[in-house]
Amino acid sequence: MKMWELLKTIFSPTQYMPHGSCYLWQTSLVWLHLLSDLLIAIAYFSIPTMLLYFLYKRKNEVPFLGVFILFGAFIILCGFGHLLEVWTLWHPAYWFSGVEQALTALVSCCTALQMATLLPKFLALKTPEQLEAVNRELQHQIVERQQAEQILQNIVVATSSVTGEEFFPALVENLAKALDVTYVIVSERIKDSFELKTLAIWGEGKIRDNIEYNFLNLPCGSVINEEELFCYPQKIQEIFPDKTILQNMKAESYLGMPLLDENQQVIGVLYVVSNKILADPESAIAMMKVFATRATSELLRQRAEIARRQAYDELEIRVQKATEGLHLRTAELVEANTVLEKEIKEKVAAGLAIQARENRLKKQQTGLLKLAKSKNLYEGNLQAALQEITELASNILNVEKTSVWFYNEDKSELKCADLYEISTTQHSQENSLFTGEISLLYQNVNDRDINLEDNIDNHLNTQEKLVDYFSPISVSSTLNIPINFKGQITGFICLDNKGYYRNWEVEEQNFGSYLAYMTALAMESRDRLQAELNLRQKNQELATTLEQLQTAQQELIQSEKMVALGQLVAGVAHEINTPLGAINSSINSIANFWETYLEKLPIFFKELSPERQEDFFGLLKKSNSGRISLSTREQRQIKRNLVSQLKTHLVERGTTIANYLLGIGVYDNLEEFLPLLRDSNSEEILKIAYQFANVQTSSKTIRTAAERAAKVVFALKTYARYDSTGEKIKANILEGIETVLTLYHNKIKHGVEVIKEFDNSLPLIQCYPDELNQVWTNLIHNALQAMEYHGSLTIQATQSDADIKVSITDSGQGIQPEIMSKIFQPFFTTKPRGEGSGLGLDIVKK
Repeated sequence: MKMWELLKTIFSPTQYMPHGSCYLWQTSLVWLHLLSDLLIAIAYFSIPTMLLYFLYKRKNEVPFLGVFILFGAFIILCGFGHLLEVWTLWHPAYWFSGVEQALTALVSCCTALQMATLLPKFLALKTPEQLEAVNRELQHQIVERQQAEQILQNIVVATSSVTGEEFFPALVENLAKALDVTYVIVSERIKDSFELKTLAIWGEGKIRDNIEYNFLNLPCGSVINEEELFCYPQKIQEIFPDKTILQNMKAESYLGMPLLDENQQVIGVLYVVSNKILADPESAIAMMKVFATRATSELLRQRAEIARRQAYDELEIRVQKATEGLHLRTAELVEANTVLEKEIKEKVAAGLAIQARENRLKKQQTGLLKLAKSKNLYEGNLQAALQEITELASNILNVEKTSVWFYNEDKSELKCADLYEISTTQHSQENSLFTGEISLLYQNVNDRDINLEDNIDNHLNTQEKLVDYFSPISVSSTLNIPINFKGQITGFICLDNKGYYRNWEVEEQNFGSYLAYMTALAMESRDRLQAELNLRQKNQELATTLEQLQTAQQELIQSEKMVALGQLVAGVAHEINTPLGAINSSINSIANFWETYLEKLPIFFKELSPERQEDFFGLLKKSNSGRISLSTREQRQIKRNLVSQLKTHLVERGTTIANYLLGIGVYDNLEEFLPLLRDSNSEEILKIAYQFANVQTSSKTIRTAAERAAKVVFALKTYARYDSTGEKIKANILEGIETVLTLYHNKIKHGVEVIKEFDNSLPLIQCYPDELNQVWTNLIHNALQAMEYHGSLTIQATQSDADIKVSITDSGQGIQPEIMSKIFQPFFTTKPRGEGSGLGLDIVKK
């Protein structure tokens, strides 16, 4: 009754005269004000509605969100003021109306001040004319780029059709026109001297005569000595002030590229000299690299042609001399022909070897690609995957036997998981081998990446065990590749060659390493499948237990004689429902991840460079060690800091990248990831890293929830005794609260603002952290339901003398005074039947 009287005093006081009396209660006048204020209020409320719709559609694209919020609040208060004008026609709530007008004035002043501070930014926004100018500039750049690409294509066409003496003049002429430079020179180094001989010179619009010159202390000298590109976009004469040749050429800029042979030795140099600043060095460098490669190929071809001509000339001289002294030099001529034939055969054999190697590599790549697409590799079917791997290895490398061996736990025994014989096309499993009986041929697999033997006879004379294994198939050479799984050598792949001593090529060793990696991938898939099966089995057990508990709870509730036991069973059912929901949500998150990215990940990792792979796993490691739950305010602050850092480091797409970094858990020290962030494919890499971080979080959530559910089931066996079966341990109260907030993240994120007022200096305390976590769970769950998952949730944790005080407050309607004394009673609930058990606060109190 007191509350009702207070409300009447505020909203309908009797000491004042209603506003309608001022209008003498004239019906037309009252209706005029009533309709006017109502229409104005409707108009005011429609404005923030449209603003909210605009914000929803534009989401993170709104640059001045604070002004939008203040302006919306101001409009809402104005509309509310007009509604109060209607109310005061009959109820003189002038004090309440005055407070509302004061609040409106305060918000309007804040809005005006905010507008004043943001006015320079508003004025700094580009006009449509400026935006049009920017678009024109971009179109101009696109046209220039297309022109450059067309010029490059013209040069390629012009030089691809010529060889020999005409090639280098065509090259320098077209390159000079494309880069718009004064001089383009291609020179050949005279053996290992300090002299260069020009192959073609384009200068001041025409082909010049070739010369020889010393390159010491010239820009060309730096290019040759350092064996790398040198670019001086401007002021070349100031860098080399004593060189009159640069002064005579009126040189302003220089760009030089070394010509390297197959041994990475400098055989020449291609460079341009211009009497003006080099306008676009990056494009020029890219174009120079293309034609430096082309010039190198042509120079090597010409050298080979000269060598061939010299050989023919020498042969002709030998033939001529042999003709003059035919009878005396016949033997010498035969010997010379034999040597020449041998050289020709060697060259032909070398060409055939190169072709054969290319064919082998192509065959290996095709086999690996087919294996990478195999479902057995990713669906946990390890035995089928091993059969595919051994069969592929035997067929691709043409070896008699391919087998996969795994160590036992103490590495005292080797067990053959699969063996494929190409002669019988059958799969089998060899008997186990004991490592103490095996030669160092196998034991060394633990110490080196790859172990190979061209001649197995060196070991057969001393190891009877190996004789029994190798003799029946006449194994002559073997290649052993270690299988590295989870940082440990767990076994190896053995390739046994039959008949002849085999020299294992590098590409064959690399192919074996790829197969070992695929084996480790299949093992990981098997373990993941087993973990998923165990998890499903555990979930089924928990679901069965929950069903039994719910049945027992219904029976106990109906029996007044077993109230205590009914409270316990119902409490267990209430507690176990929460971790089951968390487990189900996390499993769905992990399943969605694998469904989306399972087929993409192998391609993604294959396309990543080693540097990007290192950065990628560095992100995951940092996410696993440093990811914490943050409030909305903290997230905004960290995001602003990240965007600022990215802008400082000249990283493009700062807002998008900051969102991903925030989700991964990387908040500072971005220097080590700058190469990744500047990569053109950084957004895709960060997106997948963000998904991996979410999987890590879901896995931790499953582990936490499963442990809690297991403890609940164990507690049920104590037959309703409320007593801890373990010992107290030191724990951080804040970590328990953060864990519960993480489990309820999906419920909170759509409409609840979490305000955390934590004293981060709180000490560790001796407690039962699992029971405390259930306290936080029940209180937060009730709070969220009380405000229908929309509002603010404030959590305070402070120290008071020797105690720690935790306060959880929601913005709901509150608890009615008449039921306050009943809230801790078991089974008392204000929720509809079937939605609440009435045991949450009872469990908290206990």
